[in-house]
Amino acid sequence: MSDPAAVMAAMLSDLQGLAGLAGAVPTPAAGIAAPAAGSFLDTLKDAVGRIDGAVASSESKTNQFAAGDKNVSLSDVMISVEQANLAFQTATTVRDRVVAAYQTIMNMQL
Repeated sequence: MSDPAAVMAAMLSDLQGLAGLAGAVPTPAAGIAAPAAGSFLDTLKDAVGRIDGAVASSESKTNQFAAGDKNVSLSDVMISVEQANLAFQTATTVRDRVVAAYQTIMNMQL
């Protein structure tokens, strides 16, 4: 069995990595800094917000392209859709790891 502390550290690392997806959501800063010493819930809310932003951006670009907007190219739409897809897949993987860690902890003998 894996060490529960190591599993939780890996999950937190995945969440922090989720925040740094390659341009999934445009940010005013050049890079995305690691989250400050906040709670796990704050980190989770931030990650979910970034995923929601990536999906909204993807939908917006898709709708603009479908409406015939000349400022949005097909490559921009495809990149945006792939970034949203990657963000969603990462969130699913993190969710699966959280559930697995919870089950591991609940099955521990005291």
